[in-house]
Amino acid sequence: MLSRTHVRSAGCVADVAVQLTHWPDLAVSHTRRAIRFRTRGREIIRMSGDHTAELRLTVPVIDRWARVLADSHRVTPGHNAGWIRVQIEDRSDAEMFLSLVSVALKANQS
Repeated sequence: MLSRTHVRSAGCVADVAVQLTHWPDLAVSHTRRAIRFRTRGREIIRMSGDHTAELRLTVPVIDRWARVLADSHRVTPGHNAGWIRVQIEDRSDAEMFLSLVSVALKANQS
C-alpha cells in the first residue's frame, strides 16, 4: 500500500497555488483553463489544475541545470523555450517546485 505522500493528487497543485498567492512578487490571474502568475508583468507560472505546472525558468538557467533537472524525473521541457513542466504529485514535489519558483523569480528580473 502506498503512503499518503505518494498518492497522486491534484490537491498538491492547488495547495502550491494557494501558497503562491501570498508571495508578494507574484500577481495571480485566473482563466477558464488555468491559474497564471506574473512577476513584473511577465508570466512565469501556469497551473492547469492537473498534476503539473509550467514554470518560466529561462533558457540560461535550464542549460546550466540541465543534468539536475533531468535527474529529478519530475521535470520535462515545457511547451515553449525557457519553460519547464514539473509533475507535482506529493509534498516533496511541491517543495521542489516552490524552490524552483524562487529561482525563476530571480532569473526573470531582467
